[in-house]
Amino acid sequence: MEKIKTWSKKDLRKEDWDFSSLSKLPSTTINRVFLWELDRELGSGQGSFLSKKENRDYVAKARKSDAPLEESGKVAKGDGFSSAHQFRINWASTKPDLMAAFSAWLDSRAAPQTAFPSKTRGRPRNQFTLLEKISIHRFMQAGFSGGPKFYREVATDSYRKNLQRINWTLVKREMAGILKDRRNELKALERRSGKSWEKVLY
Repeated sequence: MEKIKTWSKKDLRKEDWDFSSLSKLPSTTINRVFLWELDRELGSGQGSFLSKKENRDYVAKARKSDAPLEESGKVAKGDGFSSAHQFRINWASTKPDLMAAFSAWLDSRAAPQTAFPSKTRGRPRNQFTLLEKISIHRFMQAGFSGGPKFYREVATDSYRKNLQRINWTLVKREMAGILKDRRNELKALERRSGKSWEKVLY
């Protein structure tokens, strides 16, 4: 697997750091964009998410609805402890999204039995922050520090100015861990499939 991509001020284009047009998308869609952009850092060879027509079509559809899980069809009755349900599963969703959606479905149903509760990790308050952290990671790769000079001379738009609320030093550490975990996931995918992850996913 190749080393993490390096960015320079010359090759860092607006489409590589400006995710402002995606800020109102459902969290499921943002997660998909985030993984796409992570994989670019790890050598997928792809352009920005919106550079592909199929992705632009996906985003346009997601603005209307991108639910990870939807119930369809009639409920088939079972015994007192079970019932059969049909679901439409959005496979563009991440596993945590699907688990959260099913958990929310359980909580909203008047089921004959109550599922046993379990401790779950908290969900991000704002999923879009993940994409902002990708932006910061790329700016740091290109030699920007996020100091006063950056916001005075470079950040001439609201998107970049808004990155000032995020601690860039913490992002550097966090992104290192996220990229390491993603790389391990992709290596595991290669072992299971016997193919390069780029061919499997892209």
